[in-house]
Amino acid sequence: MNPAPVSSRNRTLMLIAALVFLVINTITVILVCDSKSIFESDKIYWNTKIILILTGICFGGFFLTFKFLKVFTVNKLFLLFLIIRIAFLSYLIIFDYGVQNIDFGFYSAIPPRVLNGDLFTPYTGDAVLDTWRLYPPLFIWWYTYNYVIYGLDIIIWRLVNLLLEIGIVYVMIQLSKENVATEKGWTEENFKIGLSFYIFALTPLVAILLYGNMIAFPVLLSLIGFLFYFRSKKNPKYLYHAVFFLTLVFVTEGFGALWIVGILLVEFFKRNFRRLLVLGVEVVATACLIGLPFLINDAMGYLQKILANTHLMTSSNWDGTIWVLDWKFFGFPSSINSIPVLFAVILTIYYVYKSYRSEISLDFFVVIISIFLFFSPAFSPWHYLWVFPLICLNIIYSFRKFLITNLLFVGYFVFFIVWFVSAYLSFPGESYSVIFHTYMEPAGYFVVLIGIIHLIFQMGFVYLIYSYTKSKILVLGLLTSFIGYYILNICLYG
Repeated sequence: MNPAPVSSRNRTLMLIAALVFLVINTITVILVCDSKSIFESDKIYWNTKIILILTGICFGGFFLTFKFLKVFTVNKLFLLFLIIRIAFLSYLIIFDYGVQNIDFGFYSAIPPRVLNGDLFTPYTGDAVLDTWRLYPPLFIWWYTYNYVIYGLDIIIWRLVNLLLEIGIVYVMIQLSKENVATEKGWTEENFKIGLSFYIFALTPLVAILLYGNMIAFPVLLSLIGFLFYFRSKKNPKYLYHAVFFLTLVFVTEGFGALWIVGILLVEFFKRNFRRLLVLGVEVVATACLIGLPFLINDAMGYLQKILANTHLMTSSNWDGTIWVLDWKFFGFPSSINSIPVLFAVILTIYYVYKSYRSEISLDFFVVIISIFLFFSPAFSPWHYLWVFPLICLNIIYSFRKFLITNLLFVGYFVFFIVWFVSAYLSFPGESYSVIFHTYMEPAGYFVVLIGIIHLIFQMGFVYLIYSYTKSKILVLGLLTSFIGYYILNICLYG
């Protein structure tokens, strides 16, 4: 990708448009959301006002940097990243924006149960009561470790997340240096565009610092794994280091398994069976060692409940996508919700088979996880962070494609927040819990979310996959299955 076609005049026009949006957006948010109830809910749960205002600030900041990108080096951009993150974190601390998000409250309650020995009690048979220990083991150990060290104090937790994100950006820089001579379109000028966009990106700011989501930890581990993978092109021993770190990702968040499967499939198709065996043993041994207490307590029960967790989901709530059906309504077994996983596996095997003969690049890992994120039964705004640092490294060979992709994902997230704001405005004076549980579902908010906002998110992955692969067969497989499930969900829940 050559950034030269984006002329100085076009950069100026983009900057003007971004600054106009910043001003209009800020004024609109202040006027429309000028309600005490929304402000209190904003600070306690979703932080809607600050996120919507940040949308304009982030666009303005990026296009301002993009306009004068020539004066920045990678080191200066890294310094700019540090200044912005420290300033934002200081603002949250000074104005008492705590991590009171529901997820953090739930996860922070896990370590005391672990330390009290509840980990070794029998499963209750109730999916809700057992939920706290059905997360991957390193996920639980990470929260427990931080709880033991400093009691999961909110300020220190955010500082830890800041350090993790600094690590993410540092490894991104190292990946760029590692691959600049071998990867298609990897130049320092291109990377500066991607790095600038990451610096002013809304999603990591909100997820990592504002909400205190722990996703920075596995994302950093995955990037370290990729760094070792690309070093293995020069020294094969680094492949084992790469798989080790990707296994750590797998036992923290299950998405790490997708990259491991991709690497193992490449070795299989290349008929490197000895290496395939060693890597497989490494993955199993590492996963078993980290999850040893769970396996000692009840190995079959633990594995069965993790695998069954997806089956029990339905798409009637805000975080259920079209890929999970209300199996009770149809009278089908819960295993029917495993069908989309089969679609994802088939398309992934097809893609790996078509790609293994060529040099494996970062595109390979982006496409694999994008396929599974497209078919994911659980919607999360933070899932985008699994691919966002990667596409900032090579920006999809085209600034236009890079911008369109990010606008799709930023767009769905902004609509997601506006969706909650509209609920606050529709039912003024009520608490968050009353609005969410009493009004939103009967009023059809979840149907709108699944039918429109999730749609933007999923189409973003379709566009991303096609931009990298140009495979009509792959896109046809994605869209054919999607259309069937989408129509079924609209008819069922609409």
